[in-house]
Amino acid sequence: MGSSREWRPGDLDTSQPGVRQIQAWIREQLPLSVQLLNGSSVTGRPLWVDACFLALESEPGTHSLLINRDAIAMLRPLA
Repeated sequence: MGSSREWRPGDLDTSQPGVRQIQAWIREQLPLSVQLLNGSSVTGRPLWVDACFLALESEPGTHSLLINRDAIAMLRPLA
């Protein structure tokens, strides 16, 4: 059962420059390359970001891919 002591993500801190940059990429619909801590990478258009996840659309019309923000090593715009 849950308790009030469980870890919960905080609100997305939009005062952080990294968060503002990701939001700009989302507005611009700029394709990204996302390198993960395990060495793999994925590419796609960012759809949204919250305190825990970044959603990418790898191909138009497909389901979004949710990437845990703690698993991201690097984000790089492709354009």
